Amino acid sequence: MDTIQSAPRAVRRDTRIVSMLAAAIALAVFLIDALTPLDIAIAVLYVVVVLLIASTGNRAATVTTAWGCVILTLIGFILSHDENVSGGALARCAVSLLAIGTTAVLSLRIQATTTKTQEQLELLNLAHDAIVAHDMNDRITFWNRGAEALYGYTAREAIGQPVQRMTQSNSPVPHAQIRAELLRSGRWDGEITRVRHDGGEIVIASRAALLRDAKGMPRAVLATSNDITQRKRMEAELQRQRDALKRSEAFLLDAQRLSLTGTIATRLPAGTMWWSGEAYRIFDYPRDMTPSIDAILARAHPDDIGIVRGAHEAALNGACDIDVEHRLLLPDGSVKHVHFVAHRASGESDGDEYVGALMDVTETKLAQEALARSTAELAHVTRVTMLGELAASIAHEVTQPLAAIVTSGDAGLRWLNRAQPEIAEAQQSITQMIRDARRASEVIARIRAMARKRDSQPATLDVNEIIGETIELVRRELGRHRVDVRTDLATPPPTVRCDRVQLQQVLINLMMNAAQAMSGVNGPRVLRIATRESASDAGCAEIAVQDSGTGISEDNARRLFDAFFTTKAEGMGMGLSICRSIIEAHGGRIWAESPDEGGARLLFVLPENEGSDDEH
Repeated sequence: MDTIQSAPRAVRRDTRIVSMLAAAIALAVFLIDALTPLDIAIAVLYVVVVLLIASTGNRAATVTTAWGCVILTLIGFILSHDENVSGGALARCAVSLLAIGTTAVLSLRIQATTTKTQEQLELLNLAHDAIVAHDMNDRITFWNRGAEALYGYTAREAIGQPVQRMTQSNSPVPHAQIRAELLRSGRWDGEITRVRHDGGEIVIASRAALLRDAKGMPRAVLATSNDITQRKRMEAELQRQRDALKRSEAFLLDAQRLSLTGTIATRLPAGTMWWSGEAYRIFDYPRDMTPSIDAILARAHPDDIGIVRGAHEAALNGACDIDVEHRLLLPDGSVKHVHFVAHRASGESDGDEYVGALMDVTETKLAQEALARSTAELAHVTRVTMLGELAASIAHEVTQPLAAIVTSGDAGLRWLNRAQPEIAEAQQSITQMIRDARRASEVIARIRAMARKRDSQPATLDVNEIIGETIELVRRELGRHRVDVRTDLATPPPTVRCDRVQLQQVLINLMMNAAQAMSGVNGPRVLRIATRESASDAGCAEIAVQDSGTGISEDNARRLFDAFFTTKAEGMGMGLSICRSIIEAHGGRIWAESPDEGGARLLFVLPENEGSDDEH
C-alpha cells in the first residue's frame, strides 16, 4: 500500500524538476537569442524545452509550452533586429518556428500513442490471467498484475530477468520443446507445473504466441496463463469418485448376479420404469425390452396376478413400503419364486418414485420345501418311535374297553338266556358294549393319526381338550413312573390354529421328557400342566409343562433345542428340536425356564384363533 501511495508523489516530484529545468533552458535560450548578436538559429533550442515538457505526458502543458516557445522566439527576433531585417534572419526565425511546431505535433502524437498503449496495458493489468512477454533472449519485457498474483514476483522484480528464473517449471515438457513449437507454428498451448516465489507448486493452463517483425523475424513471445490447480484437484477427485463408482457398480453387478437380486425403480403414476441387468435375467426378457408393469404382469403366474396387481395398486395409493412374494411363469414353462420389496424414495409434484429389490428365491423355496418334507418325515419317525415307547399304555387303553365289551356281552347273553329274558338289562349291556367299542375306536384312531404320514392340516383347536386327550394317552406311562399329573387350565379354554397331531406330539414329548427327568427323584413326582393368556406375547395362548426333577443347567439350557443334543444315554436328541420346528412353523416360540421351586419348566406360545368357525 505504501508503494502504491508513494508512486504518484514521485511522479509529481519528477514533473516539477522537469518543468523547472525546461523553464531554465527556455530563459537561457531567450536571453541568448534576444541579447546576443549571433547569426544562428538559437531559437531552435526551444525544441528541447518542448521535448522536456512532452516527456511528462501532460498534453495541455505540451501545447502551452509550444505556444510559449513560439511567442518567445518572435519576441527575441524583434528585440534582436531593427527595421532592416535581412533575409537570412527571417529564414532562421522561420526554421526555428517550424522546428518548434513540428516537435510539438510529433510530441502530441507520441503522447496519444503512449496514452493508448498505457490504456491497453492497464486493460492487460485488469485481466485475472497472468500475461508475460519476453524477447527472444528470454528476458521479460512485460509482467502484469495477474502474473504478480500468480507467481508472487512484482513487475519490478521480474522485468529484465530470464523468464525461466521467474517461472520455474517442474513440467515434463522442456522449455526447448516449447520454443521449438513456437518457432515452427507460432503458437503453443498446454498445461505446465510451475513453482511460485514461495515454493508452492501450481498447475497452469498456458497459451503462447510468437510475435514477428515486418521482415518476419521472431521478435518476442506473449504468454497468457491461468491457475487451474484447484480445477485439476477437483478433476482428480471427480475421476477418483468416478473410478470408485465404477468399482461400486461392478461390485453391485457381481453382488446382484451372485445373490440373484435385481433392482427395479419406477415413477408413479407415469409408470416409467428402470430395471437392472439381473432384473431382466430374472424376468427372462432381452435387455432392449422397455420395462413396464404390463411386462411384469405378463410373466406373473396366473394364480398370483392378483398379488402383483395389489402391490401395484398399493404403490399408486402412496404406500410407503411394498413387500410381496409371488411366482413367475416363464415362456419355457418353468416357475420361479420371487420376493419383491420396495420403498418410496421420494414424493414429488409429478408423482412418487419407488426403488426396490427383486430377489429370485426359487432355490430357497425349494430348499424350504425339502426341509419341510424332511422335518415332517423326521417328525413322523419320532411319533412312531414314541408310540413304540408307549406300547404298554396303548395296549392298556385298547385292552381295557375290549375286556369291558366281552364282559358286557356275556352279561347280555345271560339276561337273554333266562326263561323270562330281561330285555331292558340286555339293552343296557349292549349300550355299554357300544360305548366301550367307541372308546376303543377313538384310541385306535388317535394312534393311527399319530402313526400316519401326512401333510400338516391346521384347524382351530381347543387347547384344554387336546391336553386332556394327550394325558389320557400317556396316563399309564406316567403312572409307571409314579408321576402325579396336576392341571391348571384357563377358562374359557384358549383356541389356537394348529395341526392336532403335531400339537399332541409336542405335548407327549414334553410330558414324557418330564416323566423321565423325575425318574431319579425320591420325593413327590409332580407334573404340572397349565394354560393361560400369554403376558409376554400379545394375542397368544401360553402352555407350560413343569416337572419336579433335578432341573436344567445353564449350559444345557442354551443347547436344549439344538438337533442331536440330549442328556439321555439312549436318546437321539431330536425330540425337542422337532418340537421347536413344529411350534415355529405355527407362528409360535418355545423356551425353557428354571423355576425357583426347582425342576424345569418348558413353555410355548401359539397365536390364538379367536372367533373362528372351524370345527375342532
